[in-house]
Amino acid sequence: MSNTTPVSTIHDEVSIIDFLVDNNAMIKDFARSQFVYFFIEEDFHIVLFLAENSKTYFVKYVVERFAENMNDMITLWNRFDQQIQQGHETRILKLAKNKVHDLIAMSETFRALFNRMDFDEE
Repeated sequence: MSNTTPVSTIHDEVSIIDFLVDNNAMIKDFARSQFVYFFIEEDFHIVLFLAENSKTYFVKYVVERFAENMNDMITLWNRFDQQIQQGHETRILKLAKNKVHDLIAMSETFRALFNRMDFDEE
């Protein structure tokens, strides 16, 4: 597993909103926390809208070539887990963490889809 590109974290709300609009996924209910995820080419994008605190905000994470970078997916999974352990936005972070876990569990399928070698062949 290569680990050449760390997980990108984006806090620029204007670029995140533009991203959501461009992908026809702008949230409509600003009263509750939620997330949306995308695959753009071989990159995994997950956007969180966090509304449980007094200040609402967006955050986006990107794992480039996620099928090749399972260590980065595990890093993202661990980030969500750490935030959950600290009591931050536990409901939505558990959902996001579970989605990342599902993708990790399907890593061999994605590697085949993108014509990548199996992990044990590298």
